[in-house]
Amino acid sequence: MRKLLAPLWCAVVLLGVATVATAQCLIAENLIVSGGPGKDGIPALTNPTIVPADGADAFLLPEDLVLGVVVNGEARAYPHALMWWHEIVNDVLGGRPILVTFCPLTGSGIVHDPVLDGQQLNFGVSGLLFDNNLILFDRTTDSLWSQMRLESICGDFASTRPPLLPVVQTTWAAWKAMRPETTVVSFETGFSRNYDLYPYGDYDSLDNTQLLFPQTTNDPRLPMKENVLGITNGEVSRAYSMTRMANAAPRLAINDVVNGRSVLVVFDAASQLAIPFDRAREDGTVLEFDIVPGEGFPFMLRDRQTSSVWNLNGVSVSGPLAGQNLVKIPTFTSFWFAWSSFNAGSEIHELAAN
Repeated sequence: MRKLLAPLWCAVVLLGVATVATAQCLIAENLIVSGGPGKDGIPALTNPTIVPADGADAFLLPEDLVLGVVVNGEARAYPHALMWWHEIVNDVLGGRPILVTFCPLTGSGIVHDPVLDGQQLNFGVSGLLFDNNLILFDRTTDSLWSQMRLESICGDFASTRPPLLPVVQTTWAAWKAMRPETTVVSFETGFSRNYDLYPYGDYDSLDNTQLLFPQTTNDPRLPMKENVLGITNGEVSRAYSMTRMANAAPRLAINDVVNGRSVLVVFDAASQLAIPFDRAREDGTVLEFDIVPGEGFPFMLRDRQTSSVWNLNGVSVSGPLAGQNLVKIPTFTSFWFAWSSFNAGSEIHELAAN
């Protein structure tokens, strides 16, 4: 993986948080700390320059990680290497506004609908953190928004939860194979940044137990920096460990039930891919899936009920259900320490339950 390492740049001393609105905060203000850069010190992007997939090969390596988003049939990739330095992209995809965020300290890439009650919000990086996680601010009211808490925590929008949209985290090569028509956010941002440089040293290494800022909880059931796919349904959350899945098999189709919701997690170790789908169809039928044997990527799935074949985009390409789609579950991956902090008591998927 292309990551030129630099020393950790974030200041680890706590600074006064004078910018926090004093009214309508959902959490104690002493838990909101400065990450070092001030408000807009990390510049968010709005309506960034995009290039076609072939153009992105000039600045992305096949193994580089991206956040892949599809809206109304239009696909776009947001490279991790760009998100390390900007953390927020206010964009339009498929004819509608979207908000793409990535917090390097918690490894969480999340996509929201930024239109609330008919009002489109534009977001920036506040420079503040809660449990090592990004806090955004909106430029309309200066309310503060916790990325992984998935809601506004201070200000006029306190308790507001913007709708979550699906996102796929995987390698550039895998995303391009799945979505050859994709566009990509360009490194031509107008800012002077070295997008080949990972600015956090070895922070994201699996055996690294260092956190840069105070953390209210620590769940020792998995390594802190373990990447997990999380699924929440009602009051129940479940984490799917990327390492445990990789140790079980190079590819998996996990048929699971989370608090009554039938889910499918499709996993591929080589492309660091884990996609969650809903297995239930509109008529109430619940499908079960297996990996279609074969080499190469992208691979296919087959449901046990009709023997229809499905691609990784959740579309049936042959069989009785040809042309039908599986619903992607809107969620994200993150480091375990962060997922377990924002989803206290989260279950951990046991592979034997497949």
